[in-house]
Amino acid sequence: MAESHIISGLVSKRSELAGLVQHYQVEISRITGDLNHIDATIKLFAPEFDLRTLRAKEHRERNQYFKHGECPRITLDILRESGDALTSRQIAADMLRRKGLELSAERIDQFQKSVLNVLKKLEDKGLVVQGGTKGVSRTWRIA
Repeated sequence: MAESHIISGLVSKRSELAGLVQHYQVEISRITGDLNHIDATIKLFAPEFDLRTLRAKEHRERNQYFKHGECPRITLDILRESGDALTSRQIAADMLRRKGLELSAERIDQFQKSVLNVLKKLEDKGLVVQGGTKGVSRTWRIA
């Protein structure tokens, strides 16, 4: 009987996930119907059009903290103003301060993931370079 709280928790979680599956299946059915209507309309206007040549557009979740292009801009500003090589964690903490958000380990981790993605893209463009290591972390600086 000691495991009853475990079982009740698992049953509750299973119920929640089953509800999500049901919700998304209904949503998929609705979207599939919309897609079929659009396909039929395309065929009505251009019967020779091969729908198999169309690729699906990738769905991306927007980051709730940044406007479009804001994260790379802030990252470059922080690196420019510091004049020194910084770790992605230091950049993330500075970003949180600039945006007036509370510094918590969880939020710093979230921002650090965004910063690392941005730094990799900026490195590909030749705007930043790795500046060495600080402990086990890589540092970054303006190219």
